[in-house]
Amino acid sequence: MHSIINPKYLHLRDFLLSLPYRFETLQCDAVLHTGRNEVRLYTVAGVRLVVKSFARISWLNRVAYGLLRPSKAVRAYQYAQRLLAMGIDTPVPVAVIDVREGGVLRHSFFISLYSEYESLDVLNHYPGQPLEPLLDMLTDYILKVHDCGVLHGDLNASNILYRKVDEEYYLFQLIDINRLSFKRNLSHNERLSNLRKLNCNPVAYFYILGRYAQVLNEREEAFQLRGMSMRLMDDMRHRAKMRLKQKIKH
Repeated sequence: MHSIINPKYLHLRDFLLSLPYRFETLQCDAVLHTGRNEVRLYTVAGVRLVVKSFARISWLNRVAYGLLRPSKAVRAYQYAQRLLAMGIDTPVPVAVIDVREGGVLRHSFFISLYSEYESLDVLNHYPGQPLEPLLDMLTDYILKVHDCGVLHGDLNASNILYRKVDEEYYLFQLIDINRLSFKRNLSHNERLSNLRKLNCNPVAYFYILGRYAQVLNEREEAFQLRGMSMRLMDDMRHRAKMRLKQKIKH
């Protein structure tokens, strides 16, 4: 078992190192997500922890993560530290637990502090409520992330959390960050390609593209057209992929 523990949370070491043995039966405060990975909330010694279990790993990835590259959990921990150093907020990383057998990765856990921020799924209700201040600040936040050379591999609304400070001011955090990439400078095409992953209401998405273009001093209509086209093509590819999977199953 390989572990990395944030020095500030060494007092939680016994709990953290017990996770590979107790996760399936250990009572939690809440299950935050289930699916390919499982995310649970625990309170330990007064500290609220989010534990993400990367349980289902293909044989190829088990060997790759065991021998050739860091696990998803290790990358999430390292990327969180890197983002925080850049001034990009994300829940504080607490620990990584990797379980290996014969050099092959079997199971991984990434642990962070719990965030009180909310999901941006609220954007799916636009324009049912006045969200322009939120959209403006969200766009400025994504611009800051891009200006730092950061690309989120899955920049959807559920992976950006927000907190309303007042009617005109919001704060944001990135989560699910094990698939980040870092570059010195991003082209406009790379920025648009990343923006296309925002799975919010099309009206909200169109507004974000316009705001993004204004800040970049780009032609707003042309930028919006390119962004909407890229999103549409991505949606068509996804639908075709899903149809192919259904045909294979049957």
